Amino acid sequence: MSYGKPRLRQARYMLLNEENVEDLGFERFEDALRFGEGLFSYWRDFSEFILLKKEFLGREEKPTKFFAVKCSKRGNDVYERRVKARLGWLDREIEDKKFFEIRDFQVDKVVHTSLLWVTLTWDSKHEKLINAWESVGKEYNRFISALRRKYGKISVLRVWEAYESGYPHIHAVMLFHDAKFKVFPHYSQNERKLTFRIDEKDAIADFWHSHVDIQAISSLRNVFTYLKKHQEKIILGLSGAIQEGEGELTSGFDLENIKGLRTLFLCWIFRKRSFSVSGDFREVLSDLISHLHNSNMDMQVDLEGSMVKEWEYVFLGVFTGEELGIPPFIWVKELDKGLVTELLENRNRHAKT
Repeated sequence: MSYGKPRLRQARYMLLNEENVEDLGFERFEDALRFGEGLFSYWRDFSEFILLKKEFLGREEKPTKFFAVKCSKRGNDVYERRVKARLGWLDREIEDKKFFEIRDFQVDKVVHTSLLWVTLTWDSKHEKLINAWESVGKEYNRFISALRRKYGKISVLRVWEAYESGYPHIHAVMLFHDAKFKVFPHYSQNERKLTFRIDEKDAIADFWHSHVDIQAISSLRNVFTYLKKHQEKIILGLSGAIQEGEGELTSGFDLENIKGLRTLFLCWIFRKRSFSVSGDFREVLSDLISHLHNSNMDMQVDLEGSMVKEWEYVFLGVFTGEELGIPPFIWVKELDKGLVTELLENRNRHAKT
């Protein structure tokens, strides 16, 4: 807590220090996961607002205005809406590219793909939970670098997630530009579903320290469908299964139940981005995002054609919803100048004492 407000810095100091964890009544960090999820949930739901001053810079006289804008926090309603708006177009905007279909598997035909769904797990005997999360980025970078040396250019969509134990696992959609892999269908009697595997699994798995699962992805659209569904589940902290394809025959790749809240908490406490997109995937996303923005904006320009800024927003600080008298379901509210002046004066007085 900082001035009575939950802060990540304090949470990290409490939970990632062995002595402090013991003072909280836990033998180790692994035993404090539910407690940590509670801390994260409290921080996420603790509504705070950015206070902004809007000043007019033009020649006319226009009144200065003050606004409170609700902060976007990992997993809260503002963050959820922003990401959903950003990714909600994925299914309808992506032009599909089929790599193979079930009818392609015939005796006299070899099926290849350049798009793989790779899951890298973490053996708890390899290292402690805290060390696993702190080194997950370095370990993954070592793995993908080794693959690129062997197979050439690879574009990747990467996701961190947490098992119930807290240990991380990595999902990566890999698009190989210079390599293809031989695909074969595999039906699991235990799970009662069909997946597609590759002959070259062991060659890829040799670059990772723990268990590796690899499946071939049949089409490009399923990659972006997964991204959208994954983000919704992680943002909402829900759990559920995601599978490729619909209908009587479930095929392609399958994602185990996501422990959404645990993943949110661990990505928060270890300051990890839940997913990243590289290479051609990033280019595709950028192209699609650009289609959503309207470039026809009316703005004043100078003699050289440069835009003239008429309004300026000044950051005044972050205040709680309670301090501002704003309920958490309000995202933006204009404030009276007198209230803003009083808030800033009170904060200055507290800072001096």
